[in-house]
Amino acid sequence: MADLLDATKTLIKDYGINDAKIKDQIFLVDEGVLDREVMSQNLKQSDVVLEIGPGFGYLTERISKLCKVVAVETDVKLHSYLINKYELNEKVQLINADILSTVIPKFNKIISNPPYNIVDRIFSKLIHYDFESGTMVLPKNISEDLINDASNKKFPLVQRQFFEFSQLEVVPKESFYPQPRVISIMLKFSRKPKSLVQLVLKRDEMTVKNSIERAYQDIEMQTKRESRASVAAIQEKLGEIGKKEVKKLDYQEISKLIEALQS
Repeated sequence: MADLLDATKTLIKDYGINDAKIKDQIFLVDEGVLDREVMSQNLKQSDVVLEIGPGFGYLTERISKLCKVVAVETDVKLHSYLINKYELNEKVQLINADILSTVIPKFNKIISNPPYNIVDRIFSKLIHYDFESGTMVLPKNISEDLINDASNKKFPLVQRQFFEFSQLEVVPKESFYPQPRVISIMLKFSRKPKSLVQLVLKRDEMTVKNSIERAYQDIEMQTKRESRASVAAIQEKLGEIGKKEVKKLDYQEISKLIEALQS
């Protein structure tokens, strides 16, 4: 770990990334953790891995030895470093963009150590993409919320409708530079089969009623008339919730919606 730590300190200085911690740019420098993170996805040559926030490319290097990697980096200085290092590597596709506002090329797996301050928005975007599984190092509090049903928070409740989460290992603060304020968890997740609940929650700009109608048309191949009949019974259970936009539902309302859709 010492070699990678020293290299990171030098690169931060050389590239003038003096406000790394302020920008939530922390770098995982424990080679054992990096190796195990990549190994957790059992990569094949045919896989395409999405990496969010590659930093200095420590995961990128490991992944590209096994398969193709799409690395999305928003920091111009870090992207410049990655271009110099990987521009001749056909297995590495580099994108200089904000992951939250760019269209992500096709991928089937994720291995990433993303910025902690946008984890919720990253997962809210990922529900709209079809992929098999992923591994990320995330803050302990967010990881525990995603794993446990007792968190009583909207974000993890929604995410658990799309993914199965499991903890692989605890990653101590000392594995990073600069050190974060929190302990981290290496979290593995896999995509759940397509469901009515997922289709409703994805259309978060719609009212609950309209989203359910569209979901029935998609998953059951129903006509508008047939879908309205199917929705009527659910709407009776939901009452005023049916008139709200999906994205404006609170935890209790989301819970009631999921229960109505699954009954």
